[in-house]
Amino acid sequence: MSQSPELGGFRCFLAVAEELHFGRAAARLNMTQPTISQHVRRLEASLGVSLFKRSTRMVELTASGEALVSRAQEIFSKVEEAVLLSKLAAGGMSAGGEKLSVGAIDPAAHRLLPALLRRFRNRFPKTRLDVRIYDSTALVRALERDECHVGVMRPPSSGNLLKFRPLATQHFVAVIPRGSTLANRPMLKLADFRNHKVFTLNRFELSSFEAVFKQIVEAGIDVDGTVEVSNTAAALALASAGVGATFLPGWIESIADNNVVLRRVEDLNLEISIGIGWRNDSPIPGILPFVECAALISDLASAGGSRGNLDEFAYLRSSSSQKIDAELKSIAAFPN
Repeated sequence: MSQSPELGGFRCFLAVAEELHFGRAAARLNMTQPTISQHVRRLEASLGVSLFKRSTRMVELTASGEALVSRAQEIFSKVEEAVLLSKLAAGGMSAGGEKLSVGAIDPAAHRLLPALLRRFRNRFPKTRLDVRIYDSTALVRALERDECHVGVMRPPSSGNLLKFRPLATQHFVAVIPRGSTLANRPMLKLADFRNHKVFTLNRFELSSFEAVFKQIVEAGIDVDGTVEVSNTAAALALASAGVGATFLPGWIESIADNNVVLRRVEDLNLEISIGIGWRNDSPIPGILPFVECAALISDLASAGGSRGNLDEFAYLRSSSSQKIDAELKSIAAFPN
């Protein structure tokens, strides 16, 4: 072994191992694809083994890569613990009896927010929590005005005063009335929706929804302009009423009724992220512990979850949830 492996190399390796795609891994880490490839090659050179089988069509883990994944995940869980410990210790950030105002958008309220609150509450029981549900625009405004300290939200459209840390991404899925002939087809492409009733969610302040609309139109789908809806739950209700098919983030699986079926669309590969937003200049001591706990939960759940599930937050009910609890309990106690 010519030199010791770098932590950045392990981070890039894990991202590629979980995505099995260098481009997606680069986007996830906010890096260029050549840079992430260079980190992985450097790690392979330092270890003296090949970690991936690469071809023009796919990326696969080698036996050595498979063996390294779990160990690399353990490394980063410990690193996250160390970061949380050091940041809590710095400047008296013990998250004690202060009040922390937590805002969330509706998609987070069903599973993600309860999981975050439960684990934060277990770790910092003396922190007084004020929890409110907002729409995306109102949550950004509340954070900017310091009326809310931390938000579980979509990425803000502009940086402004806020910092944002992604926690999870969700695929868009087709929401199809059960009476539609499309509901009986297990595999769908956008072209299959031509000559069927389709409406869209008008949320163009979020770039992902705008990109979905553009891709639908480019596929030759005639969007019903007589239906105007700007709320995800309302769009689901319209589809359930048989008004037409639409395309929504995968979290709606948790609230969809039996009048609709959800289908992944082969050539609709757009995703939308959800994460934690906060004002970087806020003096509230509970913010950073909340952000770091959320990041730890996200990293461990991502490592333990299964890819391709319509329910992107299914890990919050899975065995990895127990692993998250164990990891958080292993963090040394601080005075509350």
